[in-house]
Amino acid sequence: MDKVEIGQRLAIAREVAGMTQDSVGAAVGLDRTAIGLIEKGTRNVKVGELLKLAEVLGRPVAFFVEPAIPAVVSRRQSPTNSHETTKSLDLELQHFASDVREMVSMGVFTPSGRDPDARTPRTVKQAENAASRFRRQLGGDPAGPLPNLSDACEQLGLYLLATPLGAQGADGGCVEVETDVGVAGVAVINSDKDLGRRRMTTAHELGHWLFGDAYDTNASLDAERMVNAFAIHFLAPRPGVERVWQEVAGRTERDRAATVATEFQLSWSAAIAQLRNLNLVDFEQHDLLLSKQPTRGDFLRLGLQLRSDLDGVSLPTGFVAACLDAYAHETLTPARVLQVLRGTVSSDELPDPGPASPERWQGAFLGHPRR
Repeated sequence: MDKVEIGQRLAIAREVAGMTQDSVGAAVGLDRTAIGLIEKGTRNVKVGELLKLAEVLGRPVAFFVEPAIPAVVSRRQSPTNSHETTKSLDLELQHFASDVREMVSMGVFTPSGRDPDARTPRTVKQAENAASRFRRQLGGDPAGPLPNLSDACEQLGLYLLATPLGAQGADGGCVEVETDVGVAGVAVINSDKDLGRRRMTTAHELGHWLFGDAYDTNASLDAERMVNAFAIHFLAPRPGVERVWQEVAGRTERDRAATVATEFQLSWSAAIAQLRNLNLVDFEQHDLLLSKQPTRGDFLRLGLQLRSDLDGVSLPTGFVAACLDAYAHETLTPARVLQVLRGTVSSDELPDPGPASPERWQGAFLGHPRR
């Protein structure tokens, strides 16, 4: 790994962690000048120093030394980037994408890939048809709500990390990761956003992944509109919304809309927009409902309450299971599996593994297990 790239990653990781060069240096036994030279790429980093830096900044060693994910670089550097992005988002994308690539290379799991012939829809009808097709692949009720959107994305080949990026931070992003056994989709979603927004962002990034433009920095506004159309129909399919709308036909339009929003875990604006898309309300009704957003009390009065999804730090169920199975079979050390799972599992909750040799533990920590 080029020492300039290591320095750049160190600088970004330090800034996101909210630490100064002085505080990082004090934590690892180096002075501020040494940290500054490392970040500029003019000083080599010793292995022991890198291990300490990784620990202090809460990043795996592989994050600093593995090759960059090309898509992340494109997002960060492209002057024509049409997606909101921040250092925090790019850092988490690089970190999680590196973790996914490492787990695949170690045989922890095999990515399911995606349909190479899928393309961004050109019409709203094509977007709705695509949403229906991918919903059917999930099994279960193809028109019902998706209470665990992360697991649904995983079934379709997109590995999702929800993590706090700040209320004013970027909504999220998606990249493709090339591995020795195929391509994987990786997305990071800002869990500090409200539930409806983070679910819509997730479905939008899923669309980019499924249609093969996970880091298309030149996506046209029309293409983005088609991906948005896919996203809303994926979250709230026409048959399901129509069914719920009719089930509460005796209530006011506002109460019926609140029921749809709750059932499909949509923001108020997204729910109203979908009702208009499906011709269940006209333009005048749409504008009136949009101006009368219910309060939490209004939802509770109707016995409605949004469920929790994509909050805090969360990972797909299958990804977590695969990593814990790898730990139980001595492929990952306790420290590494806890890093990869990002605190969603504590050390006390780890499964009981068989004995492992010190050599294998060292190899797993560095991301290159000895077999």
